[in-house]
Amino acid sequence: MKKFRFLAAMLAAAALLALFLPASAAAAESDGEGAGSEAPSYARIEQDGVYLYRSPSADAGLFVLPRSYFVRLAGEAGDYYAVEYLTGTQGRTAVRGYCLRDQVSPVDYVPSVPYLCYEVDVTFRTEADAGLPAGFITEYTVGAPFYGTFRFGSSTYYYVELNGAFGYVPATACSLLDYPLNTEHTEVAAPETQPEAQEQPQAGGGLSVAAIVLLCVLGAAGLGLLYFLFRPAHKKRVHEEEAEEFYG
Repeated sequence: MKKFRFLAAMLAAAALLALFLPASAAAAESDGEGAGSEAPSYARIEQDGVYLYRSPSADAGLFVLPRSYFVRLAGEAGDYYAVEYLTGTQGRTAVRGYCLRDQVSPVDYVPSVPYLCYEVDVTFRTEADAGLPAGFITEYTVGAPFYGTFRFGSSTYYYVELNGAFGYVPATACSLLDYPLNTEHTEVAAPETQPEAQEQPQAGGGLSVAAIVLLCVLGAAGLGLLYFLFRPAHKKRVHEEEAEEFYG
């Protein structure tokens, strides 16, 4: 009777492990899946005349972004995306604003060169008939980080940064724009179509920790059963031999 009580206790312990260990292992796996951080999202500027706006309003245009480059998506605001431009670019100050959602195209990859890092030469001149004496500098040129263009009336201006301050300078006072288009989107390979498998293997492969522990417990229970069923009855044989000597 004691044999069967012991066996029942072992099987009950195995059943409890089967109930609780897989659940805890699944919880640990789900926690691990959510631990990774998401990659930043970008949208490509695929047409001319795409403005970066100060606020999500059509009359708050700051400058026209260079076509073929990207903005980093930071959220949504109605018909607009909240975006960042030149974020994390060495030697450049990032600007934040909004773009119309129907004027940019989100991409499913992180571009290696998302922003145009370009500089224009800005030349400042004084009037020729200013009547200044000799020794006065009447013309000088400085380099300025270029962000985009802006139309005001019939004139074009460049939005630049000079000495940490943003502002507009006449395009006629600057060198001609001559920057390359970003062709990275043509070099991103399309994902290959994978054939459908009959049965998807479980992530990680092999047995889980819970399954291994459960097998060990069941194995121990089986060994215990074999031991109690088939162990030699030493005491019984000793008593039989003593009885034969006494009555023999």
